[in-house]
Amino acid sequence: MTNSTRLVAIWALFAVTLGLVAYASPLPQRVTDRDVYEATAAHGVVVDCSDIHCFRVLVPWLLGPLPGASIVRWKAYAVMANAASGAAVFALCLTLGFERRSAWFASIASAFGFGSLYTLHDVYSSDPLMYFLGPFLTNELMNGRVAFAGMVGAVGVLAKEFAAAPFYLMTWCLAVERRWREAARVFVAANAVFIVWLLMTLTLMLRFNYTYAGSASADLGGGANLVGWLHRQSTRGVAAAMFNEFGVLYILAPVGFFLAPQRLRLLALLSLPIAAFFGYVQQPDRALWNLHFLVVPMAALVLGRAPTLGLLTLAAFVVGNLRVGAQLPIGSAGKIALAASMVLGLATIVTTFRGTSS
Repeated sequence: MTNSTRLVAIWALFAVTLGLVAYASPLPQRVTDRDVYEATAAHGVVVDCSDIHCFRVLVPWLLGPLPGASIVRWKAYAVMANAASGAAVFALCLTLGFERRSAWFASIASAFGFGSLYTLHDVYSSDPLMYFLGPFLTNELMNGRVAFAGMVGAVGVLAKEFAAAPFYLMTWCLAVERRWREAARVFVAANAVFIVWLLMTLTLMLRFNYTYAGSASADLGGGANLVGWLHRQSTRGVAAAMFNEFGVLYILAPVGFFLAPQRLRLLALLSLPIAAFFGYVQQPDRALWNLHFLVVPMAALVLGRAPTLGLLTLAAFVVGNLRVGAQLPIGSAGKIALAASMVLGLATIVTTFRGTSS
């Protein structure tokens, strides 16, 4: 089986499974961004819009002309994008030199992590596409396909500004590695993608009177979205939301950092300013999943060292996320699974250290 065939098979497997989860996931019983995205899908341009999501036009423009009920189209998009995210992480792991077992663990954790499954519950978002483009663009850039990545990024940035982040991340990585010519090529592509986003933003502002007035994200001096989010949450709510973001990955990834290849360690360190920025301007318990393609592979290296315990840990992680992410009504089973994943994760770490010391 060729690599491309294998990736298609992974995508299909994930798509079928995620489709079942999406079908079972209930609709949010709160105000979401659905009205904004549906207005963009229906009208193309929403004159005088002051919501930041009005600037994220690509996904509603693509889904709007398709037949069928809106919720079906958006759930199908979220399923396909998150399935592609898992396949892209698998490919990235192979590029980084991972064994296939660890690559499989990483791809499953990405496709069935909190961020991915939450977008099957709240589907009116550009996030699923970003979850795919992060690992996909990084992998393309690592393999020297800069021009192709630039074209994909220039389109992707119309969906959300995060599509430019992998280009600047790889620029910094190559510069630190003193691969100056490659860094310059990626930097040019990064700026081209950024200029596309800037031109789109200015066009919408100057011609159609779009503004960021209705979004706290643009208030960089006033705490952006972070301050408002903290004020709306209790201390317990903040702690629970941040724990749900990565769960057991919080203890696995730091250990995996020391097992990871040098380039992955470098990318992880260089991504910290990006994580801080997006956690500041967006809702942090969801924004940080944009960088899942760096966190999950490090955790997968630990899981792969103790495959039996690793598989059990991953299974508990997925079941827990079905509750806190996809919001499936599985009651206490989700809480038990999250607690079990932490216990199993610690056991996996201990087993990994014993194996390394022996």
